[in-house]
Amino acid sequence: MKFIPNTLLARFLILIATVLIIAQVVSIRIFDYFERGPRAEAIAQEIETVINFTRASLISSREDKRLALISELSSKGEIRIYPAYYFEDIEPLPPDPFLKVVAGKIKERLGENTIVITNHYGVPGLWVSFSIDQDEFWAVIPTPGDRAFPWHWIGWGIIVAGLSIIGAYATATRINRPLNLLIQATEKLKRGEIPEKLPLDSVTEFRTMSQTFNEMATSLGKVDQERKVLLAGVSHDIRTPLTRLRIAIEMLPKKIASKLKTSMEEDIIEIDNILNQFIDYVRGFNQEATVSTNLNNFFSHMKNQNQILNRHIVLVSNLKIPIFYDIKPISFRRLFDNLINNAFSYSTGEVVITIKKLKENISISVLDDGPGIPPDHIQRLLKPFERFDVISINKKQVANNREGCGLGLAIVDKITEAHNGKLAISNRAKKGLEVKIILPLISES
Repeated sequence: MKFIPNTLLARFLILIATVLIIAQVVSIRIFDYFERGPRAEAIAQEIETVINFTRASLISSREDKRLALISELSSKGEIRIYPAYYFEDIEPLPPDPFLKVVAGKIKERLGENTIVITNHYGVPGLWVSFSIDQDEFWAVIPTPGDRAFPWHWIGWGIIVAGLSIIGAYATATRINRPLNLLIQATEKLKRGEIPEKLPLDSVTEFRTMSQTFNEMATSLGKVDQERKVLLAGVSHDIRTPLTRLRIAIEMLPKKIASKLKTSMEEDIIEIDNILNQFIDYVRGFNQEATVSTNLNNFFSHMKNQNQILNRHIVLVSNLKIPIFYDIKPISFRRLFDNLINNAFSYSTGEVVITIKKLKENISISVLDDGPGIPPDHIQRLLKPFERFDVISINKKQVANNREGCGLGLAIVDKITEAHNGKLAISNRAKKGLEVKIILPLISES
């Protein structure tokens, strides 16, 4: 549901507040319910006392003096006594829960035949019948209303709820702290960085979680270190014989066919390029430090460098002012070198680079006018060891793409991810391919 907040802290506070409010309302109602009985019992006892006193007074008096005594008793307090007549119209009690409880308590004390009514003869009050010999009487007391709702309890309840929410906030903040630290450490780990050890000063469950994560991070750090050593060893062990082969080829007699010599040199270059791609992919790019870089100058420099190689790049940008962005310079350069090389391999003419600053991101596209890619092959190209020449259309394109092992776009994807960006590949409307890099503006400085 969209009205429920996403954060654990907010949900925890809402839960605590809801429970407190329900508890306050329920407690008030329970107290009110159980308080009715004692109050009704007290009223019934008061009425019983008054009626017994009145009955005793009237019995001890002469019959001709009873009316005068009744008048005298009624004038001395809030309780009044009236004679009752058999032909009177009796109305039932109103549907008041408290009055029904009071009437029940009175009948328990004075007998089930006792009549309890209100507003008799238009006179407000609680009318209770009693008899003396053959005479019937009414004892009338002020109507005992239900106690007013204790609104002051609400005030105290709000104070208690406020203090409880403050306490809950402090508790939730303390609970969230190790979670936030874990999230930050996980983000570092995702970027290939070794995070600092998480503190172990929390509750048992979080302490166990932090300890397990620390052990995992330490283990991954060891694996990463071993991987670096392995890569360095592989690179050295393979490049050494390659170097010897280059030297040997240079020393070959001139009588050896130049075509064969050139083919051998191309094979060495291809092996070297494959090795570089493989090492780049496995090594990753997260260890490189970020540098705030002027994107205008960066792509202008790339355009000039390609111009030297007789490769024409059209640079289209809506950046009116210099835009500085935090990038990993070597990796970022490698990203667009790969894209530009691929674009020229399949393009029949110029390559276009467009740079657009949008509201929340920067979009950088490399466009060519080549044959494009079948839609069902696009996602395949992001996988390691998928090559362009698998889906090439003519032999020339295959020949242009023999240097590599199908890691170019996979490397591009990893570098883009290291910059918290997204990679999108699509065919252009008429002809060619568009590879778009979308970078968030949060890194802008």
